[in-house]
Amino acid sequence: MRGHRFADPLEAPGEADLTAQVDFAALAGWAQRQGAAVHGPITQGEFLRRLGIERRAAKLKANATPQQAADIDAALMRLTAPDQMGDLFKVLAIADPKLGTLPGFDT
Repeated sequence: MRGHRFADPLEAPGEADLTAQVDFAALAGWAQRQGAAVHGPITQGEFLRRLGIERRAAKLKANATPQQAADIDAALMRLTAPDQMGDLFKVLAIADPKLGTLPGFDT
């Protein structure tokens, strides 16, 4: 997606969002059979909250103009709210088991 429209991802590499329907259970099962550690899936909202997005937004707003603060609040809601991207998108990580629990996946 680019500019809220379908786009050829090869037309402008790195400037379009790639979105796909992923069978997380199948992907996780395959990764585990290969010896990898699987973390998640969890919702994007939960993942970002665990990484500290709310604290980061507060720090950004501390020196922001009123318009910038409103923009930060709107972006935070878009990324984390259950009725927006927060529950729609999921996060799954596949890693070397030696790494332990990855940031954002610990409770």
